[in-house]
Amino acid sequence: MIEYRRGNLWIDSDFEIRNLMENGIDVDLFIPLDSRTLNLYIEDIPNYIDNRIQLGEVRSIIIRFSTDEEDNQCTVHFLRSIDIQSATMNFVMEYKEYYIRLESREYSIEMYLRRKLT
Repeated sequence: MIEYRRGNLWIDSDFEIRNLMENGIDVDLFIPLDSRTLNLYIEDIPNYIDNRIQLGEVRSIIIRFSTDEEDNQCTVHFLRSIDIQSATMNFVMEYKEYYIRLESREYSIEMYLRRKLT
């Protein structure tokens, strides 16, 4: 398991986490996933949505965040190819109280957005 921590951003991953770009206070992290199915589980998701969102053939994830201590939001991009324009989905996440966990399974990847224990 690889652990990445910077400021309040915390990622636990079975996959490599590469620093793709750092421009001033902005950082892009690149996580290759080998075009696998990704099951996204979001803690505290509303009851009217089932417990997971599934994305097919995710090649990689880019997580863009700021090192500014006042900014605790990141954008998570799910890519089908190496181009940022190939994102099948993206969302903004407040990560001050949550962390990201990526787990490899035999036929899929499990991605959890979980509340940090204090």
